[in-house]
Amino acid sequence: MLDFSDKPYQYFPPRGLGLFATVLTLGNRWYYLPRVHKIASVQITRADRIQPLAAAGDRLIFLPNHPSHSDPAIWIEALRIAGLKTRIMAAYDVFLRSRFNAWVMQYLGAFSVDREGSDPRGMAHARDTIMNGRRGLTIFPEGNVYLQNDAVTPLHEGAAMIGLRAAKELAERGTRIWAVPVSIKLTYLADAQPRVLALLADLERDLKDDLPAAPVESFPLARLRRVATAALHRNLRQRGFDIPAHDDPTELINATAESVLTRLESKMGQAPRPRDSLIDRVRRARRVIHQVRLDPERTADHAPARVWADEAMLAYRVLSYTGNYTASNPTLDRFAETVSKVAEDVYSQEPTPLGRRVAMVRFNDPIDLTTYLDSFKQKARHAVRDLTDAVEEAVQDGIDRLNQANPHPGGSIHLGSAADTI
Repeated sequence: MLDFSDKPYQYFPPRGLGLFATVLTLGNRWYYLPRVHKIASVQITRADRIQPLAAAGDRLIFLPNHPSHSDPAIWIEALRIAGLKTRIMAAYDVFLRSRFNAWVMQYLGAFSVDREGSDPRGMAHARDTIMNGRRGLTIFPEGNVYLQNDAVTPLHEGAAMIGLRAAKELAERGTRIWAVPVSIKLTYLADAQPRVLALLADLERDLKDDLPAAPVESFPLARLRRVATAALHRNLRQRGFDIPAHDDPTELINATAESVLTRLESKMGQAPRPRDSLIDRVRRARRVIHQVRLDPERTADHAPARVWADEAMLAYRVLSYTGNYTASNPTLDRFAETVSKVAEDVYSQEPTPLGRRVAMVRFNDPIDLTTYLDSFKQKARHAVRDLTDAVEEAVQDGIDRLNQANPHPGGSIHLGSAADTI
């Protein structure tokens, strides 16, 4: 997982969607997708269930999963094929990574939002996009790239709140708004094992001082577990944490995150709330840290807040792993994802795709937000949570269905043995 930025917020508005945007869209199709992201094609299904809603003037909020750094380019192409238009909400730190990429994103309809702070301009643009109805709104509710395509990470509730507030206003006009869960699945078109194992060997070399002793020859899945554990141990050792003694990967992940968060919250003077999950605690800590680092009146706290940010990011990275994700179904897709994920955390840079892939995009059944309005008016929090859960379930179901019909090597080649776990 790449670091989040705590640089001063800048608002990046979307630009015009005319001829120039069309040129960029075609450039995305013919150059950016195949050359940069190694995506041979984008295949969409069930868009015919959404197109009539757009044609009728209903409002649409598209809610895709966010499994890879290729998703914006995939989504732009999926929209082109489906003949749909949306504005796309994106974290402002993505725009700060490259002036050229920011410029392209704006002309393709993206605008920035501060995911961890107050951002009236971004939120106002999201509302206006929904209300005027000329195009839909896209939000990636996972909030970050987790490189874990087959398992949806718990969604942020902000997208549901935006949608239900708009639905409440639109109901007075007799206009409907639909949440459209979208499932994105990437899979390898050929056997990418040589490149995947070469990257794994690079990690073994660079983490050799932290690798536990093991036989020279072992199954790929066992090697991956050793590398992932070594990367975790190095991060903990460098920050003065004890290494939890757990053989079970899930228990190790939870114990590590608990240890990091307990120390971090103590430093920040922040007590965990009883109902908060570990990921909720990380997100809450990140919001506080972000506010402190951007507050000009708290300059004395800026130096310790940098340390807090580093530890919060460590907890975030640890929790972005699922203990049995690869071992439960060690396909080439999952194995390559996890190797790339470890590499991203070790080298702090976006990994290069390890082979040619195809992206499958499934438009799941739209959810009529008016059905949640009675609940929203009575207990907004419950309605927001229920809608978020419904979207998450639909996105996961769509991914599962794409996997069941996946004819490509990425979903059929398996690595490792059933005895190994990661």
